[in-house]
Amino acid sequence: MTNEDRERMKRLEANRQALARLASSFEQEAGLHRPLGESVGDIMTHDYEDTDFAQALSDREINDTLVHLLSENREQVEHALERLSAGKYGVCEDCNEPIATERLKFRPEATRCVGCQARWDRVNRWSA
Repeated sequence: MTNEDRERMKRLEANRQALARLASSFEQEAGLHRPLGESVGDIMTHDYEDTDFAQALSDREINDTLVHLLSENREQVEHALERLSAGKYGVCEDCNEPIATERLKFRPEATRCVGCQARWDRVNRWSA
C-alpha cells in the first residue's frame, strides 16, 4: 500500500467515524431507540395543541431520515475502504474506467464515475 493510499484510508476512516458519531447523536437526541410514547411523552401527557404533537412527530421523522442518510453515507465510506484494501480504489465499479481525480478529491468515498453514478441514482434511488 502506498503512502497516498494510507492517507486516503485515514481520511475515509475519519469520515466513517464522524458519520457514525453524528448518526448516533441524532438517534439519541430524537429518541429514535425509544417508543414513540416515551420520546414525545410530555406532549401526550399534557394539554398541548395538536400542532405540538404533529411537530414532534415530524421532527422525529426528519431525524429518522437524517440517520438513514448518514448510515447510507457511512456504508458508502466502508465500501470505498474495502475497494482501497482490494487495490480497486479510484476505478469505477461499474465500467472499470478511472474515476476523475477531481471527483475523488470532492467525494473520496466515490466508487463510481460521474456517468455511472448518475445512472445508478436514476435506477436505484427512486425505486426504493
